[in-house]
Formats: sequence, structure tokens, C-alpha cells
Amino acid sequence: MEHERIEKSYFHVSKTWSMSLVFILPLVVLYQIGIVQSGSEWRNLAEVWMSGPLVLLGVPATAAVNVLLLCGVVIALWRLRRTGALSLVYSFFMVVESFLYALLLFSSVSIVAHMLDETVRGMLSVVAFREAFDGLPAQQLLLGIGAGVYEELLFRVLMIGGGALILKKVFRCGPFFSLTCMLVISSVVFSAAHHVGGAGEPFSSYVFIFRALCGIVLGIIYIARGPGIPVMTHALYNVMVILIATAR
Repeated sequence: MEHERIEKSYFHVSKTWSMSLVFILPLVVLYQIGIVQSGSEWRNLAEVWMSGPLVLLGVPATAAVNVLLLCGVVIALWRLRRTGALSLVYSFFMVVESFLYALLLFSSVSIVAHMLDETVRGMLSVVAFREAFDGLPAQQLLLGIGAGVYEELLFRVLMIGGGALILKKVFRCGPFFSLTCMLVISSVVFSAAHHVGGAGEPFSSYVFIFRALCGIVLGIIYIARGPGIPVMTHALYNVMVILIATAR
């Protein structure tokens, strides 16, 4: 009974926004310090899109995001301490769970890539980064971490969570239809976003469909496990791919 109680408590706490926010904080700090504060010209496209409205309003986007994040973390820590749910053990298990999902996703990519032709295989091997990207390996890793954070916040949290809420509250759609609809839409947009702009990849139907399927997998993880786990899963997956690519 005690083991069952702890297990239920972990799956409940790890899904909450409070725990998720504290959990992904190190990833945000790494990206902000390593990329944004260093003055690097490289940015994750999802971050640019999310900060766009702040820039148009004349607000320093980076400073605003950092202040909001700090306030959110302070509130999250207070809530977790008040409920007794703040636990390094939970964080450790969240990392392990995310690593297992990332490893499964990485293995799936490898299997599919080896089934396709050389051109598509090369495109899949770099995930969200062009082969022409000339940044240092450390910059690639930081961009991969940033992609895990901002792409999940944009395509999973805002599009699936926010979109499903609008469908339910405004258009009176059922919960299942709302989540399924936004899961598909967000995954298609997620895949298409990797072919947009000067740093976008050349279009390939194989890559587009495959990345959309990856988006669906990450979306299902978000729906089932909250925002923290898919962010870490995405970041770890990108790190795995970059380390393998740079080792060749």
C-alpha cells in the first residue's frame, strides 16, 4: 500500500505545473546564459515567435521572459513546499522517465532513417538543425536544449492546451475531440515550422510526415504527463542526436 501511495503521488506531482516549472528551470537557465546573454545571433524559432508580441510592444523580450520565469519559479517553489511535494527524488525520476522516452524516440528515428534513402537519412540525422549550421558543438547543444523548452511550450502547451481550452469553452466541443483536434494540428504546424525561414530545412514529404508523428508522440506525452516531461524528453532527444552527429 505504501509503494502504491508513493507511485500515485509521483505521477500526480510530476504532472503539475509547479513541479514542471521547477524541473525545466535548469534547461531555461542554460539556454538563456549560453545563447541569449552571450549575444549569439542564433535563436530557436519558437522562442522568436513567442517573444514577437513583446518586441512589437517595445518590451525587452528576454528581460520580460526572465522576470516572468523567476516569478513563476518562486510561486511554484512556495506551492510545492506548502504541500510538501518538493522532492529531489521526484525530479530524479522525472529525468529517468524523460530519458527513457527520448531513448525510445531516438531509436525509432534511427530505425526509420536506415529504411530510407541517403538524402532523407541525412536530413533526419540533424533533426531541427541544418547541416549548414556552422556553430560550435556547444552552441548546437544549447540550441537543442532551447528547442526542447520553447517548441514544447509553443506547440504543446499553447497550441494543444490553449487550443483545446478554446474549443471546449468557446465552441462547446467535447474534451476528447478538442484534444485530438489540437494534437493533430499542432503536430502538423510543428513539422512545418522546421521548413520555414532561411535556416529551414529543404522540404521532404518523408521528413515532414515523420516529424509530425514525433510531434504526436510528444503531444501524447504532454497530455498524459503534463508540461515538464515532454520538455525534458525533447531536449534530451536533441542532445542525443547532436552528440551522435558531432562524433561522426
